[in-house]
Amino acid sequence: MGLKVDRFAWIVIGIVALLLIAAIVSVNLAGGEQQPAYLEEDTPAAPVYNAFLALQQGDITKARSYYSAHALQETKNAPDFPPLESYQSMGAHRLRITDVRVDETDPDRASVTFTLDTYQNEGPFGSGSTYSSKRTVEVVREDGVWKLNAREFFY
Repeated sequence: MGLKVDRFAWIVIGIVALLLIAAIVSVNLAGGEQQPAYLEEDTPAAPVYNAFLALQQGDITKARSYYSAHALQETKNAPDFPPLESYQSMGAHRLRITDVRVDETDPDRASVTFTLDTYQNEGPFGSGSTYSSKRTVEVVREDGVWKLNAREFFY
């Protein structure tokens, strides 16, 4: 006595196989995790996001390029702020821009509000936690390019 599989069972097996193949193909086409891209530099949000991204990637020279001359000079003269180079490994893993407001009286000034999400893996079962902090910084247009005008990410 052999096991006979009816037509309905073969149809179900075929559908499951097709779904499995489709899932494998879609994951492979997506290419896994993609590198975040820098924002176009003609928006007030760009220096905030781009400086954060450059620091995450360890590109200190690029990160410094997103700061205004005033912010860099202020940090250089402040004994309580170490150089930007010491912040290569930031704990924050994601930055989300939540609001951008250009100053009505001075179109070369704006405030950018963002949320920093920090992930920590803790606990015996690999469980993690997320901490979010919301901040607002000033950006200015310097020589036609938006720059961070604060010591943000220097802490």
